[in-house]
Amino acid sequence: MLTEHLRHRIDDASTRSLSRVDSKKSPLQRVVETGLLHCGVPAHFGGNGGALDDLAAGARTLRHTDAAAARVLWAQRLAIETLVQSRNVCLGELWLPDLLTGVRAGTLALWGVPLTGFDTGRGWLLAGRFDRLPNLLGEDFSLVAPVRLGDEAHHWVLLRSEEDGLSIEHPEGSSPAASGEGLASLRLHQVFFREDEWLSGPELPERLGPVATALAACHPEYTP
Repeated sequence: MLTEHLRHRIDDASTRSLSRVDSKKSPLQRVVETGLLHCGVPAHFGGNGGALDDLAAGARTLRHTDAAAARVLWAQRLAIETLVQSRNVCLGELWLPDLLTGVRAGTLALWGVPLTGFDTGRGWLLAGRFDRLPNLLGEDFSLVAPVRLGDEAHHWVLLRSEEDGLSIEHPEGSSPAASGEGLASLRLHQVFFREDEWLSGPELPERLGPVATALAACHPEYTP
């Protein structure tokens, strides 16, 4: 059952999002106000614990009151979960605070063709494209993406928008705000990947399963 405190935060944030002042806030800012980004995240990672049932109930409530924010919740919370589940502790320590507070946006390419990697001897150069990714509303974001390095089964990496060779393409030349939930395409051309940005092996989607199921109402097109 959704806790009364969390329900109040979601309802209050949704009500204020309809006001003249809050209508200027981005979907990500409105998601932050609900407190759902911290729900189900262990306290030692910066969350408030809580049950995934609470996250699921909150996701359903948000879907009915603010559909654009609900899709952003799906992307941001799952991006957070990739760092919670990763064995790369340093990567989580670096980026979880910004993702949990919404200072940085997060998005995932859970489907589509994995990026291809070319070994330079000092790292990898990545190339590929992903379409219709949510939560690309600002300049600072992190991308969780699959990549095939040589003949190995594909791995998962965390890439920053600041990387050279990574470009965003909004539908029909629209602005980020015009696309509502921030749907856009990403093109990567010779983006440099270092080993410290390695996130997980091919088991990542399975490890995301419980949280993805809890967020299913936010993104009905995606079935974990």
